[in-house]
Formats: sequence, C-alpha cells, structure tokens
Amino acid sequence: MQTRVYTDKINIDNNSTKEFWQKRANNINNLQTVLLGSDNTGSEQNIRNENEKRIVEKIIEKIQNPGILDIGCGIGRWAENLQNKFEYYVGVDFSEGFINYASKKFTNFSNVKFYNNSILNLDKDILTSRFNLIICTGVLMYINDENISNIFKAFRQVSPEYLYIQESISLMEGRLTLNKFESKDLKTDYSAIYRTKQEYEEYFKTNAFNIIKTDLLLDNKSGAREETNAQYWILKG
Repeated sequence: MQTRVYTDKINIDNNSTKEFWQKRANNINNLQTVLLGSDNTGSEQNIRNENEKRIVEKIIEKIQNPGILDIGCGIGRWAENLQNKFEYYVGVDFSEGFINYASKKFTNFSNVKFYNNSILNLDKDILTSRFNLIICTGVLMYINDENISNIFKAFRQVSPEYLYIQESISLMEGRLTLNKFESKDLKTDYSAIYRTKQEYEEYFKTNAFNIIKTDLLLDNKSGAREETNAQYWILKG
C-alpha cells in the first residue's frame, strides 16, 4: 500500500482518524495533544497558538456580542484563548475524551458549552443557533472530498458574519495524502489530506464565502515544513 500519495485523490479511513484522536485524548498534554508537531517541548505549539490567537482576536474586535461556534474544539483551546471576549461559545468535537476534558475545565462558565458531535453530522439545534463567528482549525484535512461541500453548506446554514479557517496545506503543485503513513514524530500511523490552497479556495467561492485575508501561519520556529505548511483564511459570510 502506498502511504504517501502525491496529486491523486484518494480517500482516507475515517475510523482510523477517529481512533488516532481518541488515543491522543487518552493522554492529554494541553497544546501538544491538539497541535501536532515535531517539537516535544511544546515550543512550536505555543508559538503557533499565540500567533493564531492574535489573528482571531482582530476578528473578534469587529463583531458585536460575539457568538462563537468552534468546530473540532479539542480541549477547548479557543474557549481559553478568547475568554472574556465572547458573549457565548459552543465547541464541537467528535472525541468524547476531549469534550469531557474541556467540559470539566469550563464547568463554572455558563456561556461556554461543549458537545460530542461530528462535523459530518452536526446537530440541527447547533445549526439553527445564532453564531457570528465560526472557527474551524485543523479539521478539514481529515475529511474526504465527498463530504467537504456538505460541510460548507452547513456553515452557510449558520449564516455567520465571519469564518476563520486554518488548515495544513500542500506547498506543491498538487495535494499530498498520507495514507496510514508511519510517522516518526507521532510514533503511530497517521492519515491526512494536504490539499492545495487553490482547492480550498474553490470551496469558499462555490459556497459564496469571500476571502478577506489569507496567509501562511508557520515559520521555522513554529513547525513549517518543506512540503507543507498551515494556511489561514478570514472569510466573510
């Protein structure tokens, strides 16, 4: 089996992706658990988080009474990053372990709620709630092409003012798919789809989300690699 697939579009196994994240939820180490990297000290992850935090805080400044929907919320990174900056926050993640951890951490916050729910089948009550910012970071790379369009249709149903999307992308002409690739950094098999910047932007265009700003997120200190990087987009709904 080919474990590094260049350009060709193949599916990754959703069950193995869920199993990967469930295992990480069993051994939570704060940012290192949810922000993958090669630096075991956590330095890469902390730099990356602070850089990203500054970007999202600038979006929050433009919104009155921010209501945030965080897709793939993990351990509640964005609830913690943006404390006291939102009116209410809802985090969604398919890992029960992450949701349990985040819920306990924010037990005393009446305006913060977490739900064990998949992006592929978001609860209707969540979709009909009012959110003026959707945050979706490091999620779409684990979703096969056949489901991506439905996800953006769900985002459109929420009708947010802004979306903040951040994904690991291929810096090459075509995508890179890791298909049960044996990762030395992660010490386990790992699957993910590194689409190109252009591929993601076609989804945004098709679903009428306009790009306000976009740039690469990582440098050498925060985990940039030769073939891949993280790209962020600020989109207007």
